[in-house]
Amino acid sequence: MRKITALQSIMGGIAASIGLELFLHPHELIAGGITGISAMVSFYTEKHFGVLLLLFNLPLLLLYAFLGYRPVVMKVLPGLLSFSGSAFLLTPLPAVSGEPVIAALAGGLCLGVGAGLAVKSGGFLDSLGLEKHDHVRPPAIMLSSQLIPMEYLLLICHGAVLVSAGVLMGWERTLYSALACLAAYETSALVLYGLRRTVWVTASNPEEVRYEIKRRICLDAGIAAGSHADMNRIQSDLHYRIHILDIPRFKAIIRQIDPHAEVIIIYRPTSDMSNHKNDERE
Repeated sequence: MRKITALQSIMGGIAASIGLELFLHPHELIAGGITGISAMVSFYTEKHFGVLLLLFNLPLLLLYAFLGYRPVVMKVLPGLLSFSGSAFLLTPLPAVSGEPVIAALAGGLCLGVGAGLAVKSGGFLDSLGLEKHDHVRPPAIMLSSQLIPMEYLLLICHGAVLVSAGVLMGWERTLYSALACLAAYETSALVLYGLRRTVWVTASNPEEVRYEIKRRICLDAGIAAGSHADMNRIQSDLHYRIHILDIPRFKAIIRQIDPHAEVIIIYRPTSDMSNHKNDERE
């Protein structure tokens, strides 16, 4: 099992380096996070991107290890090393596409596939990546006696990287880079969670919700499993597996029937629903 996980992480690193070296970097487009910082420094100093990637990720990896994530940090190394090494090998190759838009989309696609594979193996390719629900980085960091969610800090870092790229490299390239980042983020989510989401609905009138969802979207509510102590709550809970394109319509129907209903979208397999810290509640 460990060999399969390591191989998955290595394949993710190779896929990400293909997206960068064959699509993004030839047009001087960047990704976010440490990857983007390494690329900008590489463009202006002519230092190799792969070396800078390892150099800039190392301090944050040590920080995560210091915060108590040392055993999991070791899972990051196969993907990160393959990311850096394959980038070194692919640098001499010419660009696959001469169109910046195509390069941004294709590069973001490859980068997202690589990032998703790395997170599925228990690691990541970028210490500041936006991939959700990895098990390496802490969920929040204490700053000035205030607990700041890691997701907010990562968004700030990515925004700062893109703004810096706009100032240094021009805003046209930065817009293409932002497109690549968006493509990478959505592709990684697709790799991690697939096309369907598990949704729990807690409503005051579950039978009406069940009937309307069945009539309008042709979806049947799943059977909730739980202890006898939870039966009163379970009777008011409805469980669905919904395609991501149907989620906005599903939410609108629920809000129309019961404006106070609670909708929980679960971004992981249903076998791991005991911990709800990664759920999206509405």
